[in-house]
Amino acid sequence: MTHQYEEGMSSLLEQLHVLSVGIIERLNIISDEELFSFIDEREVLIKRMEMYRAELTEEHKVQISELMNMDPIILNKMDQIKQEAGQWLERQGTIRNQQHAYHQHYVTDSFFVDRRK
Repeated sequence: MTHQYEEGMSSLLEQLHVLSVGIIERLNIISDEELFSFIDEREVLIKRMEMYRAELTEEHKVQISELMNMDPIILNKMDQIKQEAGQWLERQGTIRNQQHAYHQHYVTDSFFVDRRK
């Protein structure tokens, strides 16, 4: 039965490795949506690995360590996307404030009476 667990964990680790390397190789050209999709797929694989946690071998631990070494590269890209989104929101706020300054808002239910003598 242990052999079945090793095959399951090994298979999941291999899938995660292929997924991670593929993303890192294309990190400078992927879209935000692709990165978010990667994160979702990675999360599914990691949750599936939890079943095999008690059956980890030393080889599995080495593979996991190698995968964890890729994390800072991916996290850096995610931080870059976060900063770009923050800058975009800031620019939108500035644009909105400038437009507000140029468009005067009048009260539509008021009126002016001109009494000429």
